Amino acid sequence: MIIFGTSSSIIHPAKLDGGCCPFCKTENQMWIQGYRKYFHIFWIPFFPSWKKVYSICSHCKGVFEKYEFESKELIKCFEYFENHKIKTPWYHFTGILILLALIIGIAVVPFLTK
Repeated sequence: MIIFGTSSSIIHPAKLDGGCCPFCKTENQMWIQGYRKYFHIFWIPFFPSWKKVYSICSHCKGVFEKYEFESKELIKCFEYFENHKIKTPWYHFTGILILLALIIGIAVVPFLTK
């Protein structure tokens, strides 16, 4: 029986403005997508561990990282999305919130019964 481990989820895909695909050279078909790993106990996410950001061409379905781009415009747009738009989902902290609620509940209950 597995009671802890890691899992992953996809974070907010968004269309990149401008640039062309490094492989098929199709214009304005690039999407950026984040991929976040998280630690879980009994399949309840506790905290995120690391994030990977990459881009996908919707025409040829190629997957690319930032260093594979030739266009400065596309690199700039990729960096902006990577640093400002790709955020960790709140539910990756569900386990910590549940644990915090239990601790507060245990600390408050003795004062309510007096």
